[in-house]
Amino acid sequence: MRRLLRSLVRSSAPVVAVALTEACAAISRPPTTIPALQAERVTSRAAELVTTDTVIARLVRRVQRRGDRTIDILMLSGGGQHGAYGAGFLRGWGTRPEGKMPTFDLVTGVSAGGLQSPLAFLGTPSSLDTLSMLFREAVERTKPSIDWLFWLRKTGGVVSTGKLERTIGQVFDSTMIRRLQRELANDRQLVIGTTDGDLGIARTWDLRHVLDQPQGDARARLLMKATSAIPGIFPPVVIDGHVHFDGGIVSNVMPVLDLDAFRRLGERLRAAGVQEPVTVRLWLVMNLFAEVPTKVLNPASRKAMNYRALELLFFSQQATMFARFENLVRAASQTAPGLTIELRGTAIDGALIHEPGAGELFDKAWMLRMETYGFDRARGTDLWDVVVEGAKR
Repeated sequence: MRRLLRSLVRSSAPVVAVALTEACAAISRPPTTIPALQAERVTSRAAELVTTDTVIARLVRRVQRRGDRTIDILMLSGGGQHGAYGAGFLRGWGTRPEGKMPTFDLVTGVSAGGLQSPLAFLGTPSSLDTLSMLFREAVERTKPSIDWLFWLRKTGGVVSTGKLERTIGQVFDSTMIRRLQRELANDRQLVIGTTDGDLGIARTWDLRHVLDQPQGDARARLLMKATSAIPGIFPPVVIDGHVHFDGGIVSNVMPVLDLDAFRRLGERLRAAGVQEPVTVRLWLVMNLFAEVPTKVLNPASRKAMNYRALELLFFSQQATMFARFENLVRAASQTAPGLTIELRGTAIDGALIHEPGAGELFDKAWMLRMETYGFDRARGTDLWDVVVEGAKR
């Protein structure tokens, strides 16, 4: 966190006056109790099961609509400024003359991936160009500035996210949301994740359901702000009386379907009369390095030890992410009736992890480099780091 704050301070000095005058209201939440939260955790888990069942039901209908016995699921991870890699990769993938990007039946995203997911879901050349532009111009359009009165305003963070909120409102305007709704009406699905800090769980948000509610547009924009709210730096977001922040804290990739869900999907397809085998293609775009950064530590510094521990708690997830998905693919292909699961995943080359700019919060040169790197990677012949094709016994 100290390194992130140093990065912000270095680049925020010219905008101190703006930061001092920009509205940063103190945050509060409705009163509650531990027994009340424990009861809400039970109902929240039940709601998650309902969401999963809804996802499965729509996937069954998508198989019937498509007629090619295929399901395509895109998963976009968190990664902060490294989301520029995924933005460039998706733009490049969308322009390939062969091995083209499919029309996804389900798109999931958390954190930076949550911000990417609506544009990736639409998947048009213009939406993918907009996605890349947002990351290429992130320093100007979305980079937070230090809230120099955070100690007085009590926002739960130390930065102002006014630019991010304005950009979300400009890009995800009513026209774009109506486009999303038209696609969602065809049983395509868009799901983003946040972390419910009160309950200590990941929360899955079905955007079709969200947008169908009164004031759904505003709620969707609020969720996009919440999914990328780095705790302790960005102000958290209170939703339905609960404190929400970055979805990547619990899991930096949101598969939605676990092994049991894949089994239920296979059973539901057969019950719906789909007797021929169905292939589920998982596409994983990791907006991060799939390894842990090395570091020379000062064993006498408690601050260094604490920071490194927090860093490892996060990065160790990424180092094992592909392996966990490989195990899921093989297990689901072996045990889910009528399904064969495939996985293709990409991540930033670990050799770049100590390059200048890689450890910053918003480094313009690095983000431009990552967007170009991702684009070139997707246009080349070696675009996937992991390819796993499960086989039936």
